[in-house]
Amino acid sequence: MPFGKKKNDGFDEDMADDMANDLHDGMNDAMSDADSAASDSVDEDDLPFNELPIEVQVRKLPKRPKSRRSWLSKFLIITLFISPFGATAIAMIPVLDPETGWRLFHLGGPKATVAVPGSERELQEEIARGVQDVQDRDRAAQAANNPDGSDNPQSPDGAASQLEGVSDLIGAPDQVGTADGNAQPTPEELAALIAEEGSIDDPIEPDPLRPAPIPGLDEEGSFGRIPRIGDDGTTPFDAYKRPFEAVENQPYVAIILTGVGLNQARTEAAINDLPLNISLGISPYARNIAKVAMDARAMGHEVFLQLPMEPKDFPLSDPGPRALLTSLSEGENLVRLEWLLARFPGYAGLVSHQGSKFGSMDSAIRPVIEFISRSGLMYVEGSNSGVASYGAQLAANARSPNAVGNIVLDDIPSRRQIDARLADLVKLAKRDGAAIGFAQSYPVTIQRLKNWAFRLGRQGVVLAPVSALANIQVAAQSADEAEAARRQAQELENAATVDQEDTATQETGDTPPEPSNTIEN
Repeated sequence: MPFGKKKNDGFDEDMADDMANDLHDGMNDAMSDADSAASDSVDEDDLPFNELPIEVQVRKLPKRPKSRRSWLSKFLIITLFISPFGATAIAMIPVLDPETGWRLFHLGGPKATVAVPGSERELQEEIARGVQDVQDRDRAAQAANNPDGSDNPQSPDGAASQLEGVSDLIGAPDQVGTADGNAQPTPEELAALIAEEGSIDDPIEPDPLRPAPIPGLDEEGSFGRIPRIGDDGTTPFDAYKRPFEAVENQPYVAIILTGVGLNQARTEAAINDLPLNISLGISPYARNIAKVAMDARAMGHEVFLQLPMEPKDFPLSDPGPRALLTSLSEGENLVRLEWLLARFPGYAGLVSHQGSKFGSMDSAIRPVIEFISRSGLMYVEGSNSGVASYGAQLAANARSPNAVGNIVLDDIPSRRQIDARLADLVKLAKRDGAAIGFAQSYPVTIQRLKNWAFRLGRQGVVLAPVSALANIQVAAQSADEAEAARRQAQELENAATVDQEDTATQETGDTPPEPSNTIEN
């Protein structure tokens, strides 16, 4: 019997449990065999998608393309990563190239459309205006020669009569060397003249000056070596100037180009492209200032040191760091002067930069001129008025080399204005025998000076270094005249001081304090 009864007429429970377990195991084995047989015989493609295993369903799902949101998120991540580097690069632009940085950060401002003097934009505008003028002139000439509107070609004589610039090539009728105002050189004479002068594009041959410093012509100062007169009486002016022999009754012009050293490209152009008789004024704030002076002297240019001084509209016009100021004491200004003199060796003198106020006050300029005279240097007045300023007069009275600038050539840095100022300078030299022009180292200025100097000899005027015109423009005063000039300068200085105090009192509304009852009063 499969199910035996116990003696107490009950079922054998242990035996029943064993038989149930055996039955369950057998059924599981049968089902697993059936499933394996079904899996071996059924293909996944024959089953519905929802009956497939999960991993098979994931594998069979179609691949969806990446959404815009995915691409946008990647773009934002890359942008956030690169943006610090871009901001750093933009911030470095003003440091690496100040002019480009100024244009970038002022783009769209009111000054963005104003051409920087001497920049490439200014040159392009000048070229465009010149081309337009030539085209307009050609149209007007064509209309005048063909009033009936015909297209007949112009005769050679008519074309030759309309050529402009011939006076620059062969000289104007009133210039030296032209006997007849209507006479023009033959082609053979013109070819010989051009062959004698050479081409304007020919490189300038160096004529090196003596290397500086020369032993015995300097001494130790507070900030380095400064010039002094040698034991044998040789002055730095005589030792460092460019040799030049002047001829009596010959008109001379001199040009001093200031601001040299502040821009490398312009400095190289001034040194290598300009005639050697053009003097160079080196800024005390130039980079590698000693090398700039050495290169200029190695080429053959005499150099001057710019002396920044306080102008009348200071601080609106700032001459620069460590400039000589009327608000400082005499000792402080002399200390600043020593710093300036120690910037580099080899300069023949100093050229004042601005200084319209400082140079007119006796208490300010007199100690400076005395120091310059004791150093054996030349003083060039840069007021550009053509009139002897008080500083130039003091230098003349001290028998020191001196000169005065007559005309600023590029106060408006354009081709037409510079050419007009150069023509005025030539006329002044013919009238007075000598004239000095001041100019900045703008690219357009350097280009016009090069063209002008190439044909200057045909106008009967000779280009000379500034040192060659020393002691010509300003005559020394007698002792009585010098004392009268000193008293007049002192009176003007006192009047200016009183006016300044009154103006300050009116602005503040305060009354000046009453003098106290002391022994001094």
